[in-house]
Amino acid sequence: MKTYRNIAREIERRILSGVYEVNTSLPSRLELMREFNVARATLDRAIQELVLSRRLTSRRGSGTLVNPLSEHRRDIALIGVPLGVETEFFRNFNCRCFKKELLAKRSNWDMLYEFDALLWRFPNSSEIPVIEAMNGKIPQVVVNRVIPGVNCVSTDHRGAYRSIASERMAEFPGALPVFMSSGGDSLPGQYRFEGFADACRSTGKFYELWKFPPNESFSNLAEEMERRLKNVGDKRILVLSDSIALTGAFMQAASRSGRIWGSDLWYSDFDNNYPENVWGVKVTSYIQDYEALMNAALERLGELLDSGGDQMPEHKLIFPLRRDGDT
Repeated sequence: MKTYRNIAREIERRILSGVYEVNTSLPSRLELMREFNVARATLDRAIQELVLSRRLTSRRGSGTLVNPLSEHRRDIALIGVPLGVETEFFRNFNCRCFKKELLAKRSNWDMLYEFDALLWRFPNSSEIPVIEAMNGKIPQVVVNRVIPGVNCVSTDHRGAYRSIASERMAEFPGALPVFMSSGGDSLPGQYRFEGFADACRSTGKFYELWKFPPNESFSNLAEEMERRLKNVGDKRILVLSDSIALTGAFMQAASRSGRIWGSDLWYSDFDNNYPENVWGVKVTSYIQDYEALMNAALERLGELLDSGGDQMPEHKLIFPLRRDGDT
């Protein structure tokens, strides 16, 4: 059964692809009712939706005209995007924040059809079913999550860790590479380790993988890290951590072990933009480039809308920002 939204999307697709040309009239209501096999009320509602979005103009005696594309600013639902986030692409759309709490009720999912497209920022597991239900029905892009068959824009965790690990191993060839894992099975954590392992393989380096239980206490983490540092002996080490959650404990363990930062110990983590007075040293880190992620996501939404949503899904990677510190 065709709904008015299905019909509106199809008419919009035909406008974008040139089937219905700008400044010309749509076929008559009767022709469209026969083609779509719907009642007049259903067709009128579809036309009205396109009139409200300025895709069409309905004039008594002149029929329904296709507006120039420049007159149509599309409505984008920003889901999980904090207030105050702005990018150069926002001016191309009517961007409105959609309350994530509304998605807890399945009956509210239809409210998303009021928008031309959806932009999801860091969706959680409870929102994945909504994204999957909307896929193929309304253009959407997910930021910093990877969902099969859905347009995604995410941080290049693997490339970032491959880059920093390769740089450090070239600069300090005699040091032992160590990767510290915060446990769990997050995709970013996996990508970060894979980038580290890529760098080690490319240089023929053996490395150590230090895994720690998730949600372990600070004191237990520090004690276990101190023990492992003592097992390494007096070797110089290059440590990459997959999370800022391990940084504080490692700082304490390194201090107790008599390690000298930037001399026999180098350390990097992710999402750490703290100043020097937090840890005692300023840590080299990568952080998310939120503006680049949002720009790329909105640009992709524009491409999908201009093509009528017919393009194949893409997964675009954005390299993060780097913050160089003492380590």
